[in-house]
Amino acid sequence: MTGDLWDRLAVEVEKLDGVAGRAVHAAVRERAAPLRIQVAGRAGTGRRSVENIVTASVGADSAAEVTGVVVDAPGETDPAFDGDVVVYVLPIRLDPASVHPADRSALARIDARRLVVVAGGPGEQADQIAATLGIGVFTVDDPALPDAVAARLAAAFAHRDEYLVRTVAGIAAVPAARDLIEAAIDAASTSREVA
Repeated sequence: MTGDLWDRLAVEVEKLDGVAGRAVHAAVRERAAPLRIQVAGRAGTGRRSVENIVTASVGADSAAEVTGVVVDAPGETDPAFDGDVVVYVLPIRLDPASVHPADRSALARIDARRLVVVAGGPGEQADQIAATLGIGVFTVDDPALPDAVAARLAAAFAHRDEYLVRTVAGIAAVPAARDLIEAAIDAASTSREVA
């Protein structure tokens, strides 16, 4: 179901039930907000370079905002990894199979469904890091990196759609407005089944 249909639903529900209509409007606005991509890593890892690559790959017309997040900075609290997508940048160490404890701790706090890991070195070293962590790791120059970020963004959009449907389904409304809500939810479910 497209945003226009949800917007129309909000308007129609608000005509019948002001409180429910405002709740639908709020849910639609939340779904329409730009996705957030956090590019995180410790100082000196090449995080800014990866941030530039990610920014270029999502494009200026994208509905995504890219921000940098410094990890393990002296005197700073641990960052919240609350972006829709988190691109985590790891440095290559003398022993590539050795991952810094601060990086391990940070990675453990990020939902794997939102995570893309990038190593700042040659592919064989990235492979060693991947084997150590048990997750996929891209190199900065890997041509598949933009596709991995795009796939995570697509999953984040799908998650927002599902969250919108769940949120709207839970909105209390007068019977006539509830009928409109139920019809919209049914239409959304049908369009997801077709896709």
